[in-house]
Amino acid sequence: MRIKEEYREETVINKSRFIACLLPTKTEEEARNFIDSIRREFTDATHVCTAYMLGPNQSIQRSSDNHEPAGTAGVPMLEAIKKSGVEDITACVVRYFGGIKLGAGGLIRAYSGSVSNAIAHAKKVEDVIYQKYRIQYPYDMSGTLETWLRRNAEIDEFLYDEKVTCYFLSNNPDIKRKIQDITKGQIEPVFLQDVRKETDITE
Repeated sequence: MRIKEEYREETVINKSRFIACLLPTKTEEEARNFIDSIRREFTDATHVCTAYMLGPNQSIQRSSDNHEPAGTAGVPMLEAIKKSGVEDITACVVRYFGGIKLGAGGLIRAYSGSVSNAIAHAKKVEDVIYQKYRIQYPYDMSGTLETWLRRNAEIDEFLYDEKVTCYFLSNNPDIKRKIQDITKGQIEPVFLQDVRKETDITE
C-alpha cells in the first residue's frame, strides 16, 4: 500500500504549527529531492524534520531530528510510517515554534501524530494483479457482450474487423465461466497474461 500523491496536513499544538508533507518515493534520490524542496519552500521554519522508508523490502530507512532534541522527531516519524503499513514514502514535518515548549514527550507525540494523521487522511493505492484476456465474437453478439463487458471488466481495447476482438482486464476468477454462460458456450476468453495495476483503495 502506498499514498497516491503528495499530501499535506497542518496541526497546531500549543501554538506551534506542524505541517506534515508526504510524498510517494521509490528511491533515495527522490526522497532527498523532496526533502530539499520542502526545506527550500519553508526556509523560515524553526525545524524541518524528516523520515523515509523505501526500497526492496522497505530496507532503506532514514530519519532526521533537524536540531530538535535527539530522538523526539525523526525516529517517532519513522515509527509512525512503519505502523501505518504504507510503503515507499517520505515524510517531512515542518515546525514553526509557537513560544511554548512541549517537552520530549510532547514533541514525540506531535511529530508522530502529525505523520500518522496525514497518512490516515491521504489517498492510497495498492498494486492489484489482474488477468488480461482476449475474446472474439460476431457482430450480432455485440449488444449483449459489449454492454456486459463494460460493466464487469476493464476494457483495454476493442478492434473491429471481420469479427469484434476485445482485450480486457479482470480479477474475477469466474469471468470465463460467466462469458461462456452468456454466450451459451460459443465464446471462451483466452488468457494472455497477468498485469500488475495500481488501484485506488476505497475506505
